[in-house]
Amino acid sequence: MREERWAISVAVLACLVVLLAWNVTIAEEESMPEEIVIDHSVYQPDRKGPVYFSHLAHYDDYDVVCEDCHHEYKGAENVWTEGDPVKKCETYHDPSESKGDIKKLRIAFHNNCKSCHENLFKANISEDAPYRNCYNCHERES
Repeated sequence: MREERWAISVAVLACLVVLLAWNVTIAEEESMPEEIVIDHSVYQPDRKGPVYFSHLAHYDDYDVVCEDCHHEYKGAENVWTEGDPVKKCETYHDPSESKGDIKKLRIAFHNNCKSCHENLFKANISEDAPYRNCYNCHERES
């Protein structure tokens, strides 16, 4: 009888651990949208059209880590780490003008994406990282 209670207790505990791990995984997936649209809703003008950015493809297929794009600088150091709250980019980058070393939003997006793609291409890591033809990333608006 005592052994049965022990076995049941262990089984219940194991189920709780599995459920907790499952809930944490779901929470992480829900907190990161699979795809975001970078468009002119925040800045003007949008010369080339929107970019549909897949978090999943960049993370899974290209081994891009969150800190490659997300940042919060204290001095010259990025103190943002995976799991920290993600603030909207316009929190740091003004949509209409650059201020000192902090580029305006459209330029910050462009510099970050294009330089990463160029580095991957030049290092022969990925030929799928376009950086010359704008419409490999930007969708033409009709």
